[in-house]
Formats: sequence, structure tokens, C-alpha cells
Amino acid sequence: MTFNIRVDILEHDPENNFTKRIHRLTQTIEKWQPTILCVQEPLTNQFQHWLSHLPSYYRSIGSPNSSSDFDFQVAILYNSQILKLSDQDYLWLSKTPRTVGSKDWNSHAVRTLNIARFHLVSDESMNLLVFNTHLDAKSEQARQEQAKIIRSTINEWRRKYPTDVVLLLGDFNTIPQQTTYNILTSSEFLYDTWTVCKTHSSTCTSNTFSSTFHGWLGSIINTYGLQLLQTLGYTYHGLGVILPHGLPRNISSFIDVLKKFTRYSRQINLSTMIVTWSSHRFHVDWILYQNSFDRTQRLQPKLISVIDIRSRSYSSDHFPLIALFQFEK
Repeated sequence: MTFNIRVDILEHDPENNFTKRIHRLTQTIEKWQPTILCVQEPLTNQFQHWLSHLPSYYRSIGSPNSSSDFDFQVAILYNSQILKLSDQDYLWLSKTPRTVGSKDWNSHAVRTLNIARFHLVSDESMNLLVFNTHLDAKSEQARQEQAKIIRSTINEWRRKYPTDVVLLLGDFNTIPQQTTYNILTSSEFLYDTWTVCKTHSSTCTSNTFSSTFHGWLGSIINTYGLQLLQTLGYTYHGLGVILPHGLPRNISSFIDVLKKFTRYSRQINLSTMIVTWSSHRFHVDWILYQNSFDRTQRLQPKLISVIDIRSRSYSSDHFPLIALFQFEK
């Protein structure tokens, strides 16, 4: 499961405050019991508070230099009854990945990559490399450069552990088929679980709609009308236009958005927008994977789904995304 659980800040609707949502978040994890759970965006203290509510078999891997300040976590949680940790690392997605708190390319926030290697408790010969990240929400250049660092880092780890399978989960703040997505999936570098599942629909189950970020709008985001608005929004977002999270709440904000749309309108490809809308693929949260170099171990997707879809009493401003794999030798 990959799940942006939303930073702990004062919300416009008090029911969306973290203290109101924490039991809903916990219930979601207890219901689905993911073996691997990658979360994005919580502050360190917020994450530790939530972790104390989760089943005791979950272990967590977070930033080695975390603090109680505005420090987003990309923590990896795992079921210690099923997996055993054997290696780990943590990088900052910047020109100097080993410099704590570093950021570049006009990235709005510090963005990081959490890395863990596991083997199955039941079979130590079966190993997984897991990467969790959260790309920048505002700078398109930053997202693309951050994706390049992730690609090169995954290549380094695959050379080190060529017989391992790879999972990359996270909130990428961009939708499939845009440049950032292509950097990570081109030349069959990583496979999109959603795409593979749709291609093998007789053996793999998925949703019709795939929106994950709803901005407190809830289940209405997965309707044809709202997906038309998402097509417009994400198209401009992919061109580098900084858009507000959620719908504009006043006239001046609405006018500002229209001005941005007008400025970039000549770069829009109408046919591409039509394909985007008809695909219903608006998930900014992805689960990508790759089998071992020597093909001795592989992951076979059996299900991928946007879950916990609520019209009210939200767990977060994102819906979680889950994938079920068959692990084969």
C-alpha cells in the first residue's frame, strides 16, 4: 500500500484535522493489513503518534535525521512477521543527495527517497528492494530531476542485488504518461502495476477509475465530470503551472487560475488531453515494480485498487492505493 496520510495542520473543516482522522487511518491499515506500507507527508511527531495506534507487528524505517520541525516523512512500514530487514538507506533528492535537508531546482519542499531491502521470513532466498518517495508538488523541473535521481539510485541497488525484485511506491504529484512518469517507466525500466493489470484483466483485478488525490472532495472525484476538470488541471500541472490544492474558494483565486491557464494554452495538445480523459488514469500515487535481472524471481500482479473511497469522514486528502502480488521463483 502507498498512502499519503496528509500533514498534521489546521484544516478548513475541523473534521479533517489529523486528530479526527487518526482512527480512520488506523482502521484502514487494520482492515487491509498490507505487508509493505509506504506513507508520505506526515511530520515526525505525527507519524510516531500514529505508529503507536497500529498493530505491534509493524516496524518502521524513517529519516535518520528527523526532527519535530516541518520534516515530511516517507516512512516504510513492514509486517515483521512476514519480512525481515537486511539493508537500508536514505537520500535527499537534490544535487547533493547526502546533504541533510538539501533541495534544488526550485523544489518547494525538501524531498527524499527511503530505501529498504527485505527477505521473506519463510524463505531467505526471496528478496525485495523497496523504495518510497514523495516528489515535489509545485516545480515540474524538480519532479523530473528528482525522478532521474530515483532511477539512477534504483540502478545502483539493482547492480548490487541483481537477483532482487524492485518496488517503487509513492506520491509522485504527476499522473501517468507525463514526463516524470516516462522517466521512470521508459525502456521497460519499471512497470506500472496498473498498466500490467489492465493488460491481463483475466488474471488481475483493478478499478475503472483511478484518482487518488481528491483534495477533500471525496468520492465525487471519481466521476466523469470531475475527471474532465482533472484532465485540465493535471495537463497544465505537467507544463509547470502551479495550481492550488483543491478548488478556488474565492473570485480572485479563480481569476488567478484562469490567467495561468491562458498563459500556457498554446502548449496544450487537445488530442493528448482527450486520450488522458478517456483513460481515467489520474492517480498521482503509483506502485511500480521490476523483476530480478536474471528473471529468477518475479512479481505477478493479481490486484491493484484505489480503496477506502469515502464521500465524507475522510482518512486523508488522498485515497490509498493497494497492490497484491504473487511472488514467484
